[in-house]
Amino acid sequence: MSRRLSGIFAVAAVTCALAVAVPAAATADAGDQAGLVNPFIGTGSGGPVVGDVDAFPGATVPFGMVQWSPDTPGRPSGGGYRYDDHEITGFSLTHLSGVGCPTGGDFPFLPLTGALPADPGSASLPFTHADESAAPGRYSVTAGGIGVALATGVRTGVARLTYPPSAAARLLVKVAGSQNGSADATFTAVGDREITGSVTSGRFCGQSNSYTVHFAAVFDRPFTASGTWGGAVAAARPDGRLPATRQRLATAAPVAGGFVTFDTRADPVVRVRVALSYVDVAGAEANLRAEARTFDVTAVADAARRSWDRMLDRVRVSGGTADERTQFYTALYHAMLGPNVFSDADGRYRGFDGQVHRATRPQYANFSGWDIYRSEIPLLALLAPQETSDMMASLLRDADEGGWLPKWPVANGYTGVMNGDAADPILAGAYAFGARGFDSGHAVDLMVHGAEADGPPGQGSYVERPSRVPYLARGYIPNTQSTSISPVPNGASETLEYAIDDFAIAQLATAAGRSGTAQRFRARSQNWANLFDTATGYIRPRDADGAFPPGAPVATGGGGFGQSGFQEGNAAQYTWMVPQNLRALADGIGGNAAAAARLDTYFTQLNVGPNEPFHWQGNEPTFGTPWAYDSLGQPWKTQATVRRIMTQLYHATPGGEPGNDDVGAMSSWYVWAALGLYPQTPGVPLLVLGSPLFPHAEIDAGSGRRIVIDAPGAAADRPYVHALRINGRPTGHNWLPLPDRGATRLDFSLAATPDTQRGTGREDAPPSFGAGPVRFPPTTRAFVTVHPGQVRLAPGQPSTVDVLVDNSAGTVPATVTWQASAAAGLTFTPATATVTAAAGGTASTAMTVGAPADLPSGFYEVAIHASAANGAVIQTTHLLVTVARPGETIPTAYVSNFSDGTVTPVDTRTGTAGPTIPVGSGPDGVAVTPDNGEVYIANNNSNNVTVVSTVDNHVVATVPVGSIAADVDVTADGHTVWVSNFGDGTVQPIDTATHTTGQPVTVGANPQRLRIQPGGGRLWVPNQGSGTVSVVDLASRAVTGTVTVGAAPFGIAFSPDGRSAFVGNTGGNSVSIVDTATLAVTRTVALGTSPAGMAMAPDGHVLFVTVATGGVLPVDPATGTVGALIPTGAGAYDVEFGPGGSTAWVVDTNTNDVRPVDVATGAPGSAVTVGNVPDGVGLTKR
Repeated sequence: MSRRLSGIFAVAAVTCALAVAVPAAATADAGDQAGLVNPFIGTGSGGPVVGDVDAFPGATVPFGMVQWSPDTPGRPSGGGYRYDDHEITGFSLTHLSGVGCPTGGDFPFLPLTGALPADPGSASLPFTHADESAAPGRYSVTAGGIGVALATGVRTGVARLTYPPSAAARLLVKVAGSQNGSADATFTAVGDREITGSVTSGRFCGQSNSYTVHFAAVFDRPFTASGTWGGAVAAARPDGRLPATRQRLATAAPVAGGFVTFDTRADPVVRVRVALSYVDVAGAEANLRAEARTFDVTAVADAARRSWDRMLDRVRVSGGTADERTQFYTALYHAMLGPNVFSDADGRYRGFDGQVHRATRPQYANFSGWDIYRSEIPLLALLAPQETSDMMASLLRDADEGGWLPKWPVANGYTGVMNGDAADPILAGAYAFGARGFDSGHAVDLMVHGAEADGPPGQGSYVERPSRVPYLARGYIPNTQSTSISPVPNGASETLEYAIDDFAIAQLATAAGRSGTAQRFRARSQNWANLFDTATGYIRPRDADGAFPPGAPVATGGGGFGQSGFQEGNAAQYTWMVPQNLRALADGIGGNAAAAARLDTYFTQLNVGPNEPFHWQGNEPTFGTPWAYDSLGQPWKTQATVRRIMTQLYHATPGGEPGNDDVGAMSSWYVWAALGLYPQTPGVPLLVLGSPLFPHAEIDAGSGRRIVIDAPGAAADRPYVHALRINGRPTGHNWLPLPDRGATRLDFSLAATPDTQRGTGREDAPPSFGAGPVRFPPTTRAFVTVHPGQVRLAPGQPSTVDVLVDNSAGTVPATVTWQASAAAGLTFTPATATVTAAAGGTASTAMTVGAPADLPSGFYEVAIHASAANGAVIQTTHLLVTVARPGETIPTAYVSNFSDGTVTPVDTRTGTAGPTIPVGSGPDGVAVTPDNGEVYIANNNSNNVTVVSTVDNHVVATVPVGSIAADVDVTADGHTVWVSNFGDGTVQPIDTATHTTGQPVTVGANPQRLRIQPGGGRLWVPNQGSGTVSVVDLASRAVTGTVTVGAAPFGIAFSPDGRSAFVGNTGGNSVSIVDTATLAVTRTVALGTSPAGMAMAPDGHVLFVTVATGGVLPVDPATGTVGALIPTGAGAYDVEFGPGGSTAWVVDTNTNDVRPVDVATGAPGSAVTVGNVPDGVGLTKR
């Protein structure tokens, strides 16, 4: 993916490389490509836009199950190691290189001497890079006076630990210390030479996936003692978002870790062999017997190096500088770290159905979906066709066992992370580039099933193609909701990905002889054109009516993570993501010259992140854009741009990549670029051409297939192609069909200045793949607004507004017809009009709005629909009318919109959204004072609380508080509001009379939804990072009790009498019921899914618990019985009962709405659309 988490998501891009020396790789012997690899490249930060590249330096083999590598306190997602850190917290056995959400880091081993620390889970060892060394398959360091040497096989590892003389040389295993925490963990000493254990973790990017991994470790000598300590484990937030400061979430578990003790006074060296299994401990022990038969670290490291040499030797380059060769082979090394072997040595693996299966070929896991399909999978298929075929067969087994092809699967779990249906181009791309050892016909069947079929979600929550129904019906996805963990509505980018996916299906269907299927999907692959706005020349989102948004086509700046319509990007970046038909795209923009000129401006900056209208090399959707000049008759600009990216954004340093490595995707782009080749179109055996960096390269694709590249004099400053011969024949083509067999030879003549004549013919451009004439929707630059956008009327009172047709950005006159309508009651004069606005001008019509004298008070929405004379649908604009007598307030649900920085007031009688209220950044929890006078909103990202007056819904105060304000609650007397500060582990009082804060009270780690116990005397605070609830006495403002509950507690509610507290455990899929008098957990209610917000009915007869799968679970507080799910919307996140308790209002964070639920019948009402990513809700009390 490229789920970079900085604020909401950590980003990946670069402005300048980190100029830090890294421990050098060993000098390679002739043919020793592994000796050129430097595993420390990419282990640091590339700056504020890039963030952590997040590679890991530890020991592993190609596609290995085990990655034994150090973790440091910063512990970036996946890689776990931050180069600037100076301590090691453990050497864990699993890592993924450069992913954007926490995962892996399972079983951190940490050697220590002396007494067991008071908190073993926080123990660490100091180290310096001078005492550290790494190469493919091995890692060593001296940390805290203890020498650690590691080497790995596929499923196993071997360590040599050299302690100082001590009677208490210890080895800790932090079994609950996985990077994203754990829901369960075990540790067992078996005799005096073996230990075993397991951990259950998952929840990648906040999704519901779960895996259990087991280890077995055998020592070369007996340990003298063993033991365990009790536990801290972790889980992620249900919505997958992280606030501005990284969360570390923890909870209680049966065991947090175990240890063994050795006497090293006579012999300082302890050796250990370890193995993993995702099936059971017996599988780990069997893997030990099958693969780890020696304690000799050097022998295992040598074998690992040989395996790397065999793999890396499939591409041989010569010439270039030492740094360039190191960068190249390190990038190739990174590209071969995953996907990972998942099955045991005997073929057993745990499938997506939770059952144990046995395969006759290796099962693979951890496919980084949209990241790897563009460049990494074609590279692997070309260089490792057998292994890649096994990976493709693994995806088919996943679908057979789980019901659907996965996207971004982790272990044996669906995650649904990122846009698109990435398994389609993965399968088609692998086949096209030579990995054909899988059932292509069955693959097509499964791909078609995912693209067109209905069926129950995989593993209860996974949907292969979100918004599939509107995509098939309209040919595009309306930009009305966020899916695939996008922080903004992502209708345009999801549509573009689905069009690519459909093209990939067509390609594989053709190869499998399914001509009818191929024809159907090839036609659908042109759906990108339904989003091309000819008035602006950009791909743009459309709404459910078919309208493009008004205003500039590219929204820039702002504090979000991309433009509405696009996941992690904007229109300037995504417009070029039409690799299947760049010809038609360029024609739509205005032809080659206009498209190239657009690119010239776009590439003035190379790595800007998601919010600016320039290139962002640090994210995968833009990977193909530098090569687009090849299709526009200006190939010298591809050559120059690709080389600029290589030399400016990639370096042999810790921060030496432009973004997260994304399990090798970012590195694979560099490999292709250095060879002067790129797989532009998914599923097509074709390479577009740049220019090679090295004078000579040979690619061995197996079975006699070879590509030989010669470019005498090639150098970083000589990127321009002046001549090219393919197999001895001169050509001006900017592309190469991938040969099925035999050798292909490319002879380049390169120079330091461009040749602007070569390769400029239309026939020289790479092929585009249309399906008949491309049709774009009618568009106009004109749009309609109303001034003012909101009015307040007393019953019987009229008001006049201006309906404005704005054609100020238009270059031709626009004739527009508009019509006003409302659900009931209001009158309009005129109700419709047709006007013409001149090019660059506007046209206004006065409209009188009337409210009859008997019209009930409330919020009313007037919709003004419009269309242009050319048939273009114009986005509906709205006039918000508040009908109320002077001083009257409307019964309101106030909904915080996390991504917009707003609060939407919703009339709870009419179900109408009122005018939005700008508040702070990342608004989350909401509370209304008992007198209904004020609303308090906790703002995650701006570290403050906004105070809104309900009289006119305007902000009256902004109160600075601690780090990451998460939630608020108000005392019964209305004098004090309490806020939880997630980032600094405190709660803080706010005086409602003065809007000033009192002294913070320290609670546990990462406090979340807090509530005041009925009776008014105590505040209860779930600590998501500690697995506890802190009880704060409001009189003394001190913590008077701590309750250990389940994994990652989040929400809390009370029985009306205050005798019972109900705590939702997001990591444990449960609710803990606590006796408030004794502070004892009296019952744990299993939900089977992760809870988020919760609320108790005023009469105490039912507890409503929101769950991310899309609704509310009713729980009987007396018996703990869980009722049937009440479906509301995806990502149900918060809930509050209205006065009297007959209705509950549920916030659906993924569908951008709030929905009433009839409590008596369990029937959900109509959704009310609010802002982007709603998080919290607070209701007026009458």
